[in-house]
Amino acid sequence: MTKVDLLKRSWPLLVLAVVLVLINLGQAEAAQAGEDTAGPSWVHWIERFFVILTGGVVAFGIVQVEFEFLHWAWGKIWPPGNPVEDLASISSVQETILPVSEVRRFDVHLRIQHFLLLTSFIVLALTGIAQKFYRSTPFDDLLVFVGGLSGLRAIHRVAGFVLILDGLYHMVYLIPGLVTMRSGVPMVRVGRWIEMIPNLRDVQDFFHMMGYFLGVSPHPPRFGHFSYLQKFDYWAVWWGLMIMAASGIVILLPIMGMDVTGTAIIAAALVAHSDEAILAISWIIIVHLFHAHLAPRAFPFNTSIFTGNISVAHLKEEHPLEFAQLVEEWKSRPSEAQPYRVSPPPGP
Repeated sequence: MTKVDLLKRSWPLLVLAVVLVLINLGQAEAAQAGEDTAGPSWVHWIERFFVILTGGVVAFGIVQVEFEFLHWAWGKIWPPGNPVEDLASISSVQETILPVSEVRRFDVHLRIQHFLLLTSFIVLALTGIAQKFYRSTPFDDLLVFVGGLSGLRAIHRVAGFVLILDGLYHMVYLIPGLVTMRSGVPMVRVGRWIEMIPNLRDVQDFFHMMGYFLGVSPHPPRFGHFSYLQKFDYWAVWWGLMIMAASGIVILLPIMGMDVTGTAIIAAALVAHSDEAILAISWIIIVHLFHAHLAPRAFPFNTSIFTGNISVAHLKEEHPLEFAQLVEEWKSRPSEAQPYRVSPPPGP
C-alpha cells in the first residue's frame, strides 16, 4: 500500500469530521432561527455566512493536520529509502557555519503580546462558553466561584478589553517598522513586514506541501520568515479581533447600537459574536495547537514564542530561506548580525 493509498483511505475521517461540524453548526443555526423568527432576513444570512466560513476553515485545518500526521506515521512505519538528515546532523553542520546554537525570532514585545493574547483568549473562551451554556451542570461550580452570571460577564468584559488593548499594542509596535523619516518627511518602509502579506507564493506553497504529504514531491516547500499557515494564523487573529470587538461593544452598549441601526443590530451582533467564537476556538484547538506544539516536528512543546529564540537546527528545517539569509548576513557583516539576530552562545 502506497502513501497515496493510505491518505486516500483517510478521507472518510476527514469527511466525517467536516460533516459533524456542519451538522452541529446547522443545528445551532436552526435553534437560533427558532428563537428569533421575527428578525430580519439579513441577520439569518449572517448566521449562514458563519456556518459556511467555519465549516470551510475547519475543513482546511483538518486537511493540514491529518495529512501531516499521516505523512509522519507513514515515515515511521515505512521509512524512506533515502531519509533526510536528522536534527542532530543538521545541528552539527550549522555549528560549523554559525557559532551559536539559537537565533532570536521574537523580541520581548512580541512575546508580551502573545502572552496577553493567550491569556485573554483562554479567559474569553471559558467565560463565553459558560455564559452560553450557563444552565449546564458543568458550569455550576464556576458560576458559584465568580459570583454568579454577573461576575462571569464582568470577567468576560475585562478579558475583552485586554484583547482589544493587545491589538492596539501590536499596531503601535508595527509603526516603527513600517514608517521612517527621510528629511523630516514620513515615508512608508516595506521592510520585512511585507512578508506577512499573503501572496501567490503562499498558494503555491500550500499545493507543494500537499504534494509532499502525498508523496508526489520529495521535499517540502522552502519557507522564509513566515509560512503560509503562519500568515493564515496571523490574519485570522485580526479578523476575529475585529468581529469580536465590534460585536462585543454593540452587545455591551446596546442603546448606542439601536440609536444607529435599530434593534436588528443587537441580533446581528449576538450571532456574529457567538459564531466567530466557535470558529476561533475550533481553529485553535484543532489546528494551531497541533502545528505549534503537538506536531511531530514540534512535540512536546515549542518554546520559541516564550523564550524568543529558535534553535539553528529548527530554523533551517522550518524556515530554510530565512536561514540562508542569516548565513549570508553573518558572512558579510558578522559584527552587525550578532547583536540583533543571534543569541549569545550557551555557556559551557
